[in-house]
Parts: sequence; structure tokens; C-alpha cells
Amino acid sequence: MSRVRSSWKSILSAAVGAAFLLLVPVLPQYAVTLATSIIIYSIYVSSANLLTGYTGLVSLGQAMFWGSAAYSVAILTSKAQITNFYLVALIGLLVVVLISAFFGILALRVKRLYFMIVTFAFGHVVWCIAMYPMQKLTRGYDGIKDIARPELGLSVSLATGVSFYYFVLIVAVICFSVFFLIIRSPFGHAIVGIRDNEHRMAALGYNTLLYKYISYILSAVFSGVAGILFAYFNGYVNPSELHWLFSGDALMMMFIGGIGTFWGPLWGALAYTGLRYWISSYTMYWFGIEGIIFILVVLFFRGGIAGFVMSVQKRLKWQRH
Repeated sequence: MSRVRSSWKSILSAAVGAAFLLLVPVLPQYAVTLATSIIIYSIYVSSANLLTGYTGLVSLGQAMFWGSAAYSVAILTSKAQITNFYLVALIGLLVVVLISAFFGILALRVKRLYFMIVTFAFGHVVWCIAMYPMQKLTRGYDGIKDIARPELGLSVSLATGVSFYYFVLIVAVICFSVFFLIIRSPFGHAIVGIRDNEHRMAALGYNTLLYKYISYILSAVFSGVAGILFAYFNGYVNPSELHWLFSGDALMMMFIGGIGTFWGPLWGALAYTGLRYWISSYTMYWFGIEGIIFILVVLFFRGGIAGFVMSVQKRLKWQRH
């Protein structure tokens, strides 16, 4: 009986997914744009989830990886006139890896609240560098605009919103698949153990500093992938992409969706972006209303949306048995 139910669930999930994919071309342009931004944000939130939800390191510096990758795309395409998407993406991710490798060595020397403060300081430093010493390159508050959509070759064009949506969806599937493999691997179990009890993991012979360092770099890479997609999607990059407030947005989406859960980033990005779009269409005070919603989630739904869904599923199973 349980096999029949699981098979029906799989068929239903496949049917819903297929219907969603087929309906996208007939949706209004704003709906496709909103769906694309939600998927990009979900990749960004997954980076914070890997670091905070699974490794136990609360960071206020995720935006510097997102913004560094986005600015790399903007500068390479607009200044250097490099049109090869694969080369631009590779350089953008390499920049992110180098920044995270350098700052990770310094940030991981401290723990807990001090780690959060240090990452906030590093993010602010990167923002200041983009704003002032590199102003001629980044154009300061004006930002860099008119970033052309990438060309993948093989006559594949991403000029339309629908085609770019499918491209982002494919990249997101790859990212979440890699994320799943990471958290299910021995490395993933090790970082969860470090999150729960670092002293015990050290006593068992694990090099906890190395594991946290690798997790920090992997988290930055996920954030960089999202930043690259956003630069091409938005066609415009400004210093707000590097600001620590945007790192706070990642944490907020993670808590709303469900910290330390696989689907939490997607739920969080969906709820946060959807609410922002809906509330801002009625009032300019959407930010305050989002803050109230976040407070309510933290107080009454500490597991987030994903935790609430899992608890409902457990109750339904218990009632059936």
C-alpha cells in the first residue's frame, strides 16, 4: 500500500512539474520575470543555508560574493567586451573563490557572534572598495547597466524572458543537485556534526577548521553562481548588491523558508519575493510589513515553511496509521 502511495506521489509530482514547465511560455511577462528572480534568489539563499543551516556559521558577508560575481560579469562584458559566457562565468567564480579563500582564513579564526561581526566588516570593506577606489571601474552609485544576455553557442539564444527562465531553471537544478550531494556526503554529515558539537568532532579526529573553511568556500561559490545569473538577468549591477543588508535578506529568506532544510531556500525565496512584489504593489511601507512577518515566523514557526510542511506531513501519516 505504501509503495502505491509513493508511486502516486511521484506521478503527481512529475505531472505538476511538467504542467508548470509547459505553462511558463503562456504566462504574462511579469510572472516569468518574478519566477526567474525567485529561482535565482533560491540559489543565493542555499549558499547561506549551507554555511548557517548546516555548518552553524552565521554570516553577514554573503552579498560580497554575490556582488563580486555580478560585478565581474558587468565589467568583463561592458569594459573588456568579452562575450564568451563560459569564460566570463569561469572568471567570475574564480574571483569569488579567491576572495572567499582569503577572507575565510581570517574570519574562521573567530567563532559565533565574532564570526558574524567579522564577515559584516569584510563585506563592508568590499562595498567601500567598489564605491571609492574602484569607482572608475564600477561607476559608483550609478552602477553598470546594459549587460547583454549571454550567448551559449549552438544557436541557443537567451534573449527572451522564457528562454532565460529555462536556462536559470537548468542551472538551479544542477546547483540543488550538487547541494543535495554535499549534504548527503560524509562531508555534509561532518559539518552538521561540527554545527551540533564542534568539540566532540575535534575529539573524534576531524579537522574542524578545514571542514568549515571548505564549507565557507563552497557557500561562496553558490552565491557567486546566483550573482552571475542575476547580472545577466537584471542587466544592471550597482553597489547595493555588495551591501550587508542584502546579506541580511538571505538570512531572512532562509529563516522564513526553513533553516537547515533542503527545500527551505526555495520556500523562503518564493515567500519573500512574492510577498515583496504583492505588498509593494499596495503600499510603500512593504519593508516594515515584511519585518513584522519575519518576526511572526521566528516566534511561531521556528522551523519555517519547510518545517511547517514536514510537521503537517508527519501528522497526516500518524493519523493514517
